[in-house]
Amino acid sequence: MTNWNEIIKLYNISEKENEFGYRVDEINEVESRLKTKIPQTLKSYYLSLGKNENINNSHNRLLKPNQEIGFSDDGYLVFYEENQASAYWGVKQEDLKLDNPPVWGNYGTNESPDWHLETNTIENFLLLMGVYNGTLGGLEYNANCFENIEPDTVKKIQEIWKEIDKISWEKQRIYTIDFEEVISLSFDQNNNCTAIFIGTSHRERFDNLLENLNINNWSYTSFEDDYE
Repeated sequence: MTNWNEIIKLYNISEKENEFGYRVDEINEVESRLKTKIPQTLKSYYLSLGKNENINNSHNRLLKPNQEIGFSDDGYLVFYEENQASAYWGVKQEDLKLDNPPVWGNYGTNESPDWHLETNTIENFLLLMGVYNGTLGGLEYNANCFENIEPDTVKKIQEIWKEIDKISWEKQRIYTIDFEEVISLSFDQNNNCTAIFIGTSHRERFDNLLENLNINNWSYTSFEDDYE
């Protein structure tokens, strides 16, 4: 059985909190409606963390079991949606027999699909979305900067923080310290860093990130919300 300890630690979820999962019968109803089995890893996630809005609905969105999960016209089981519905992610129908299959993203349309391999497992995809959503509002403390990041700052991050290889790729590299905080860096085709996203559940760690990253012009920090 897959555990979700990295996401749980990042979002500082207490072991006593168990109200974030869907019921087994709700998942069984989906399987009955679609006449298919949901991969065990995805089922585990829905039963454990599926209702946590911060993780699953702060930017991109985990589809709810009731009438939202379904098959695309070309045979992918779609379970996650981009925040403006301009992309969605799913599993190939023939891979549903696997416990932890690859996840593909459609960056086209229903009529003209453009599927690309997103991650090699559902487990990695859900961690990726947990990090992505977290740095864009799901984590209590988050910030971003959409300006070129100095090479010295990038080098410092790469030296101090550990890259999460399983969810990084050449244009989006993700780093952490023990999943207590995360940093995501965007790169262009010339390997220039064009944006940074950070997030944590801990105020002291957030203060340290802001102080140590040497970025003067954050596009947004969650502190701004304190004054609304």
